[in-house]
Amino acid sequence: MSKKTSRINSNSNIIDAPENLRNHPFYGYELDEDQQNFRDLIYDKNYDIVFCNAKAGTGKTFVAVGTANMMVEYKLFEKIIYIVSPCAEGRLGFLPGTVTEKVAIYYEPLYSAMMACGINPYNAVIEDTLTSDKFGEGYIKPITDVYLRGTNLDNAIIIIEESQNFAFPLLKKTLTRIGNNTKTIVIGHTGQIDLDNPRDSGFQRYLDHYKTQQRCAVCELHTNHRGWVSNWADELE
Repeated sequence: MSKKTSRINSNSNIIDAPENLRNHPFYGYELDEDQQNFRDLIYDKNYDIVFCNAKAGTGKTFVAVGTANMMVEYKLFEKIIYIVSPCAEGRLGFLPGTVTEKVAIYYEPLYSAMMACGINPYNAVIEDTLTSDKFGEGYIKPITDVYLRGTNLDNAIIIIEESQNFAFPLLKKTLTRIGNNTKTIVIGHTGQIDLDNPRDSGFQRYLDHYKTQQRCAVCELHTNHRGWVSNWADELE
């Protein structure tokens, strides 16, 4: 993706939602063909869940967060729930600080995507989401899968980040929390599984499980935009 000179105001109070985003400026960026397809599948009201299997540097988090943000601006959904799993790195108890401080490092892709889209995190993010319920003070709620048991996820766009690092039981726990009036975006890459045993990952299994359903879409992103060092590193299996 390349940067264009024009921008849209991510804080504007837009009410009338367009039928599609094909001729819409995307925060001033020129998306490649795969990214456009991913954006369109997310925005398409005919799909409730979208799986994206994409290698590093393809902009999957950026496109997911940017499109989700537009859909909230257009009043199609109330909020964005961004879910990550720290389990590949060990238990949260080994990290210093409060619960919120422990998990903050895992939200870096979300904040990077927000910055690229011109979204002010101080206004957009629901702070201290793991220790208090401050609904109404923001619309983006970052959480981990650790505290999902017994939770109902409704009326939201749900982004499951780095889902290849969700062990099958954890991804099952996450997906079974999803309720009514939701759009779920499951992003990951089968080529970068960080679990001790890659076969424990639930990403490919659930992608295959859902892809036969009429209201599920599956796509891939292939172009690494980070430069030749990242691209060359990804070539080595």
